[in-house]
Amino acid sequence: MSEIEESEVLVVEDSQAVGILLKEFLHKLGFKKIRHCQNGKTGIESFRELVDSGNVPLVFLDYNLPDMNGYSIMTQMLTMQPDTKIIIETAREKSEDLIKDVIAQGAYQYLPKPIRLEKIKEIIETLKMEEAQEFDDVSEILQKLVSSSTQISQTRIQQQLGKTESEITPQIKRLILDKKIMQINDIKEISCPRCSSVRVAQTFHCPKCKGTNFKQDKIIEHYRCGNVSLATTYIDDKCPKCHESIKVFGVDYRVQDSMYLCNDCGDIFAQILSDYLCLKCNDKFKLENAKLTTSKGYSWIR
Repeated sequence: MSEIEESEVLVVEDSQAVGILLKEFLHKLGFKKIRHCQNGKTGIESFRELVDSGNVPLVFLDYNLPDMNGYSIMTQMLTMQPDTKIIIETAREKSEDLIKDVIAQGAYQYLPKPIRLEKIKEIIETLKMEEAQEFDDVSEILQKLVSSSTQISQTRIQQQLGKTESEITPQIKRLILDKKIMQINDIKEISCPRCSSVRVAQTFHCPKCKGTNFKQDKIIEHYRCGNVSLATTYIDDKCPKCHESIKVFGVDYRVQDSMYLCNDCGDIFAQILSDYLCLKCNDKFKLENAKLTTSKGYSWIR
C-alpha cells in the first residue's frame, strides 16, 4: 500500500449519491479512511480536526454547496495547510473564469461532473507517481545530507528538509535496509528557545567591550616591571616597557599560552565570552537560555 492510500480522504459533497459513489470507488482503489461532509461548514470543521491531529487529507471538494462556494472553502483549507491536495468537482467547464481562478489559487486537480470513475483513477495514479518521484528525490537529498556529516540527528534532518517525522521516516528506514546509514545513540543538541531550530552558531566576544575583533596569541609577563603583552612585542628578548632583557623563565618572566588580545579595547583575557545565534530567526541567546533537543542519531556507513 502506498503512502497516498494510507492518507485520510475528505469528501465535501452535498449530493448523498455522489458522496457514496466516491467513497465506494475510493475504497476499491485502496483508501480506507474516508469522511463525507455535505456542506462547507462541516467540511472545514472536519478538515481542521484532521490537520490538528497531524493528518493532511486528500480533499474532494464540490464547487457548489448549499452554504458556500468551493473557492471560499479551498482558501480556508489552504490557509490552514498550504500543501493540501484539493480536487475540485464541478459541472462547470474548465475553461470558465471561475474554475480557472480556483485552479490558479491552488486546486490540485479538476474533476468534471457527471463524475467518471476513470477520471478519478487517473488522478489517483498521478498522485502515486508524484509520491514515488518525491520519495526518490527526498531520499537522494537525505543521502547527501547524512553522508556529509560524521553523525546527524533526526531533528536536524527534518528541519533541513522541511519534513515532519512521519514524512521522513520511510526514507530513513529504506536507507537503513539498504545498509547506507545506521542508527546510533540519541543526539542531544542546542536549539533556539524562540523557534526550536537546531541551526545554531556559537559566537565569541571580548568580555570587556563585547567586540569580536580579538585574536589568540602567546602572552609574556615581565615580573620586574609588571608588563603584560604579546610575545611578539618582546623583540630580541627585551621588555617593550622597561627595555630590560628577559633571561630566565620562571624567574624573570612567565609565558601564558592561548591568551586573547582585543584589538578594539586592548584588553588581554584568558577566557572569551560566548553567545549563540539562531541561523533561522536570528535570535541571540546564552547557553543557560538554550533549549536542549534530543532525537535519534544516524551515521553514514562508509
